Amino acid sequence: FHGIQGIHTLNHMDHRHPMGMEMLAHPGSTNGYVISRYHPHMCGGPSYVKHQHRSRTHHVEPDSSKILPGCKQLYTQELDVRCRICGDQASGFHYGVHSCEGCKGFFRRTLKKQLVYTPCKTGSQCRIDQITRNKCQYCRYQKCLNAGMSQDAVRFGRMPKAEREKLEADREEMHGSCGEKILELRALSDLIKAAFSDNFRGTCVYNHNTVRKRPSVTNPMEKEIACFLGDMELLTSLDSGTFQQVFLAYQDMILPLLESSAKFVKKIPGFRSLPLTDQINLLKHGSFPVATLLMHTAVDQHGIQLFGRMRQFLVSRKLTNLCEEAQLLLTEHVALADKVNSFQLQLGEKALFCASILLQDVPGLHESHKIEQIQLDLLDALRLELKHNHPRQRLLFPKLLLLIPDLRQITENFGRHLQKGSFLSASKDSDVTPLLREIFDVGH
Repeated sequence: FHGIQGIHTLNHMDHRHPMGMEMLAHPGSTNGYVISRYHPHMCGGPSYVKHQHRSRTHHVEPDSSKILPGCKQLYTQELDVRCRICGDQASGFHYGVHSCEGCKGFFRRTLKKQLVYTPCKTGSQCRIDQITRNKCQYCRYQKCLNAGMSQDAVRFGRMPKAEREKLEADREEMHGSCGEKILELRALSDLIKAAFSDNFRGTCVYNHNTVRKRPSVTNPMEKEIACFLGDMELLTSLDSGTFQQVFLAYQDMILPLLESSAKFVKKIPGFRSLPLTDQINLLKHGSFPVATLLMHTAVDQHGIQLFGRMRQFLVSRKLTNLCEEAQLLLTEHVALADKVNSFQLQLGEKALFCASILLQDVPGLHESHKIEQIQLDLLDALRLELKHNHPRQRLLFPKLLLLIPDLRQITENFGRHLQKGSFLSASKDSDVTPLLREIFDVGH
């Protein structure tokens, strides 16, 4: 790594090289990967949303709790369900989200009249709560969208039992913690999920359709390609020569994840306010573990699917153990993916976990205390999200944190093998993309 070049690289990455060579360096020590100082605290820490300047109020909305029917207590009252948008008492499940009458009406009017709001002058950082929800319509609408409100998301019939369990878990959290902090963490979750969706769309996170039913291979004379399943090649044998094509496909698949990580991290609240050297350092250490984690979508019970620009392979689990290079590259990936797949994480949960990986304390940071606080809020938001979506799996959060040492080990091993040329025939450094060479200091 040759110092910091081009101070605007992080904020102005071009299409050809979104991540930028200046943003990457050898990971070095990886002690920062392990989350060892997580202390859930619900009432402290900085708020991620800023107050909007006062402006003319368009209309006054009633308190949702006063317009609910008095003849029969609604489940939203019984379980103290709060509006995902402003934190008022929710009146029901509207447009795919539990929301109050005010936010439901606001969203309905926006759709019905096809309203287009003037972009916020404060950078879409307005605080949206019961008091301020009428002050910035743009930010309120964006928060509706980030929370998942949609014209097509309509639910009919009785509330499912699983949904009630989620709401009961939410009530338990609200009663045991600082309510205002909970609402801020939920807003953070919605923002992170939206940023993740925007920046990882087009990668294997979304394009991971399982290959159609695979016919069995019966001809023992077939040595390389058993059959073609669409554009997917099912390998029946694997040697050092064939592995070079597999390694190229692996790089083609992981590069978009590395580049998307660079875009995604800029959307994490607080990241852009850090010193540029800290921003670069965090991205150097966190981008490869995030990419490794997200490759779980390419693994199923048959093996790992590698989508290269020129060729696409299915490498069976058996083959990864028969070829030394494939074993070094893929065995740990498959084992990690099996763990991740068993958790059945939702998109928002993966988004928060990836964000926390990118904001871990690593050696050489100048504002480590500030970074630690940002990460703790991300972890608190992740814990809330897991508790809401998986109310019966109380150990899921610590199990997820235990993936951190695995990610650290995979990163260290990959870098060591890459430097030794273990994946390359005749040690061709040119077969390694410049981005990976810069991350792991190959050829320096």
